[in-house]
Amino acid sequence: MVSATFLQLINGISTKHDSTYLASLYKYFSEFLRVVGGPEALSPQFHEGIIEATKHQLHSLADKRKARAARANNPAFAAEVDKDRMALVLEIEDFALEDMAKMLTTFDVNHQLLVAVASVRDLGFNTHDSDEEEDD
Repeated sequence: MVSATFLQLINGISTKHDSTYLASLYKYFSEFLRVVGGPEALSPQFHEGIIEATKHQLHSLADKRKARAARANNPAFAAEVDKDRMALVLEIEDFALEDMAKMLTTFDVNHQLLVAVASVRDLGFNTHDSDEEEDD
């Protein structure tokens, strides 16, 4: 039963694209891991699976953020960019990245993917600078 639950969570994490749902899956994974005894209770297969799923999600989120930033910085599309909506999407993605980071710290507080999580977080569209420019 434990293996089936881990397998379903890892499969969900690797395939879901909705950041709200992804954040929930990472939170549930971390809680379930804590309940069953911590990272030591996780088989090597599941440990590798969650790390690969996390790498996949980091690449996906980075690609989305780069595409959004490119679109927002392109003068041809600048008028179409809804900054409030974009800020909300980034905030939701940040929640997923935060839960991802919390899960990674259960394995190692200096886990190498924590740098990648911070890097992806920094790829967010900076709405503050744009708003200040408009006010000037």
